[in-house]
Amino acid sequence: MVRSLTSLMSMVALLFASPLAAQDTTTETVPTGPIESEAVDAVNETDDQSSIFIVGATRNTGLEIAKILTERGDKVTALVRPSSDRSALEPLGVTFAVGDAMDPESLQAAFEGGNYSTVISTLGCFDCDPPVDFIGNKNVFEAAKTAGVTRALLVTSVGAGDSADAPPWPAKIFLRNILPLKTQAEDHLKSTGLDYTILRPGALKSAPATGNGYITEDRSVSGVVTRADVAIQLVKCLDDDSTIGKTYAVSDSEMSWPWDMF
Repeated sequence: MVRSLTSLMSMVALLFASPLAAQDTTTETVPTGPIESEAVDAVNETDDQSSIFIVGATRNTGLEIAKILTERGDKVTALVRPSSDRSALEPLGVTFAVGDAMDPESLQAAFEGGNYSTVISTLGCFDCDPPVDFIGNKNVFEAAKTAGVTRALLVTSVGAGDSADAPPWPAKIFLRNILPLKTQAEDHLKSTGLDYTILRPGALKSAPATGNGYITEDRSVSGVVTRADVAIQLVKCLDDDSTIGKTYAVSDSEMSWPWDMF
């Protein structure tokens, strides 16, 4: 019984950690030395159009964001490691910038290789060593600012910052070491001077968009939401300058925890 309860709690925590671990970080080992910078692998022909730079685009929420943006004609660049699986992104026609969020030099080279108006980060990891949730995002936003990027959107998690009381207690217990790092990432982004928007999803599902996703500044909201709906809401924020300087929870009006988790 105890083992079953522990397993259930772990599963719930991972769902809420999905903006962190299962969301967009691969299981590749983080290199200990600098990555040789072939900074940009030009999949698309270069032009004067600025590109949206996505960190965490190879899968899950980041991939859903890339799909929406490319489908409507935006130019998208995805940060990838040399060994990243690009197969889901290649059909979208994105440009690949080779680098690693934990390697500032490779990041800087990646940003210097193109003309970027916006950076979007869905970066995070539940069990990476070292953890990327703060340092990785810090590196991303510092490199973006140095490169002249002005707009930044960050996906973290309900439970970060002033939403600490919102998640269910199993998530609070199992994410007790991760959520402070996400809070640090949020705080650092706010201090950069970039035009930021922060989205904190509740428990995430890999399922088609329901169309019922919404954002709110209510810090008590948690709930359940699909990654596809988070992506929709993020792109709406990207298009709406009134969301600059705001932090939102993202949830689904027709889903509730724990009944709609699976």
